[in-house]
Amino acid sequence: MWRCTLNERLRILKMLEEGKINSEEAARLLEALNSSESRKRHPHPFSFWQSIETIPDMVSSAMHSAFKDISSFEPVNYAKKEKIELRLVSGDINVKGIDTDTITVQKDGFGQVKEHDDTLEIKTFSGDVSITLPKHTNLIIKGVSGDLELSDIDGTIEIASVSGDITGKNLSGGIKADIVSGDVDLQYDKTDRIEIHAKTGDIVLRLVRDVAAEIEVETGEGDIECEFDLKDKVEKDDYLKGIINKTGGKIYIRNEYGDVAILRK
Repeated sequence: MWRCTLNERLRILKMLEEGKINSEEAARLLEALNSSESRKRHPHPFSFWQSIETIPDMVSSAMHSAFKDISSFEPVNYAKKEKIELRLVSGDINVKGIDTDTITVQKDGFGQVKEHDDTLEIKTFSGDVSITLPKHTNLIIKGVSGDLELSDIDGTIEIASVSGDITGKNLSGGIKADIVSGDVDLQYDKTDRIEIHAKTGDIVLRLVRDVAAEIEVETGEGDIECEFDLKDKVEKDDYLKGIINKTGGKIYIRNEYGDVAILRK
C-alpha cells in the first residue's frame, strides 16, 4: 500500500513538472490520494507540502539513469547550451549571466541534470540552485516555492511560479511570466517583449529612459503608476495603454490583486 501510494505521488509530481497539471490541481490530487490514509494516522488531512515532504530519499533511485546526481554545493560545469530548463519544487534560484562559454551549476542538496543537444535540463525537489551561464542564453524556469534572482541575461525567459518573489537586474531580451503569488521587480535595458500575468503581489518594471516600447497594463484590484510620458495614452482606473518614446517592444502586464509600477531605471 505504501509503495503504491508513493508511486501515485511521484506520477502526480511528474505531471506537475511537465506542465500537464498546475499546482492547484496537483494539490487536490495529492490530498485526495492521502485523505483516507491520513484520517487513520493524522488528526488533519495531508496538505500539498506535507505530501511532498513525505517522499523519502529513495525517490532518487527511481529516476532515469541518464541523470547525473548533484548531492552537494560543489560546482559542476557543462558546455554552453542554447537553452536551460529548470524545474524546482522548493528552493531559491539565482541565475547570473557572465562572459563565459560554460554553464556552472551549484546545488544545495539533491538535484539532477540531463544534457540534450541544445538544452541543459535541471530538476530538483528541494534546495537552492545557483547558475552562472553565458549572457545569451534562453531560460525556462518552473518553480513551486522559492525566490528567483536573475541578472545580466540577454535572452528569452519563461517563468511559471507558484510562490516566491522574482527580481531581475540588467536584463535584455524578452520575458513571459505566469505567477500565482509573489512580488516582481525587473530591470530592463532593452526588450522586445514583456508579458506578465499575476494573481497576487506587486509588479515593478524599471526601464531605461530612452526605451522604445508600447505598454498595456490591467489590474483587477490595484493601482497603476507610470513615470514615463505616454503617447496615444488611454487611461482608466484599472487600465493604462500608450507608447513610451516610440513604437518598439511590446509590454503587457495583467495583475489580479496587486499594484503595477513602470518606473525609470
